[in-house]
Amino acid sequence: MIFLLIFGLYLVLVAWIGVYYARSNRNLETFILGGRRLGPWVAAISAEASDMSGWLFIGLPAAAYAGGFSILWAVIGCAAGTLFNWLVIAPRLHRLSLKTGALTLPDFLEARFGGKGGRELRLLAAAVVLIFFSTYISAQFIAVGKIFETCFADIRTPWGSVSIGYVEGLALGCGVILFYTLTGGFLSVAMTDLVQGTIMVIALVVLPLVGIVEMGGPGRLWDAMGAASEGGRLLCLGGNASGPAFWLGVVAGGLSWGLGYPGQPHILVRFMAVRDAKTIPFSALISVCWVLVALYGAMLAGFLGIGLLGRGLEDPDRVLPLLAGRLLPEWMTAIVIAGAVAAVMSTVDSQILVAVSAVVEDVYVKILGGDGGSRRAVWIGRAVGLLLGGAGFLMAFRRSDVFGRVFDAWGGLAAGLGPAVCFSLLWRRTTWQGVLAGMAAGAGLVQLWPWLRSACPFGPIPAWQGGLLPGFLLSSFLIVTVSLSTARRESGTS
Repeated sequence: MIFLLIFGLYLVLVAWIGVYYARSNRNLETFILGGRRLGPWVAAISAEASDMSGWLFIGLPAAAYAGGFSILWAVIGCAAGTLFNWLVIAPRLHRLSLKTGALTLPDFLEARFGGKGGRELRLLAAAVVLIFFSTYISAQFIAVGKIFETCFADIRTPWGSVSIGYVEGLALGCGVILFYTLTGGFLSVAMTDLVQGTIMVIALVVLPLVGIVEMGGPGRLWDAMGAASEGGRLLCLGGNASGPAFWLGVVAGGLSWGLGYPGQPHILVRFMAVRDAKTIPFSALISVCWVLVALYGAMLAGFLGIGLLGRGLEDPDRVLPLLAGRLLPEWMTAIVIAGAVAAVMSTVDSQILVAVSAVVEDVYVKILGGDGGSRRAVWIGRAVGLLLGGAGFLMAFRRSDVFGRVFDAWGGLAAGLGPAVCFSLLWRRTTWQGVLAGMAAGAGLVQLWPWLRSACPFGPIPAWQGGLLPGFLLSSFLIVTVSLSTARRESGTS
């Protein structure tokens, strides 16, 4: 009963935040960017909470449980990518978006090139966002369904036992997320992410500490992992890999997670919404500290699953909820599970809002000539968000591992948008034709990567985060070569 009460209060809190900020949505700018008034703490924690998603509480512990210390390369890549985003991308993107009045990434790209290629860039960028966010959103809904299925299988109350299955949990989580996101807009998303990010990091400190005490200390955990692995595989940074497979597959594949950060619109939008550029270095410090604590806590939870739950879990995605139920009192378990659901909500809300902006701002307003300053645009945005959430809900009925789906979506956004953002901000000779070619090639290669891997005549090649690394490199190569070619042609005709 205590579990249900605490968890219910958490859901009521995030819903109330949505209602509270509903009155601030007078036009499309406040709905999708909050009037650019985020302070350093809100900007930092909401950015990282929206980044980590159900991957942090479900996918990462499951990967650590299955692969041991080899997951450390992905953790290092994520921490490095976070630092690069805040120190290099954030100040430049904030300054240019404020100067040009850009509300979305396609807005920024069009302004960066003086309106040249605006329609083409806008449509392609919006398409990349919608295609890969559909996969990303469905992954988060799968995570929330699994959390409810694991933790609400048999909750006792004075009126009898309560059981919530996968589909019921999916519907409840989806309903709450859509309610506060579409009611309160960007400000409600940012403020709920601040609350949720705080809950997440507390949960990922408490649970591993209690687990290590239960194990009898770090030494016992190390021994348990060694005993559970064949030839000490779980204790090695490369797993079973060695030679080129280690360097190209495990190391390069793991570190390449960091390349994805400049291409994640749900993170970048926080940089555009910062109130004062002078606070960005402080936000960077907060963000990196938060990320390190959260990532290492989630990884450690996966290791503890090996020692405390054994190697026989049918679905490794359930390792963290199962650990919480075993190790913690009921009220504390409720906080940890709230943290897991918060991880999902804090990403889905941002992604739905970015996807809405891609349709309403970039298509309805800029291409079809709609009025973004009216409440009508806000209501169109809410209708689009409802449709996107419904599509993600239906896609989540096809259950799969959370890590794998996030793996695919992150790679597509990274290769499709990451080089475009980096070169547009950091290289003056970039042209719109180069960015267009790079976006199309990077996103396309990620989509084709599973087929290319299987069809390779030279044998199996590394997964490379769903094609992230080769897609990012191909996109970068085309941006440089096409930009040099088109810039030379334009200068020759002028």
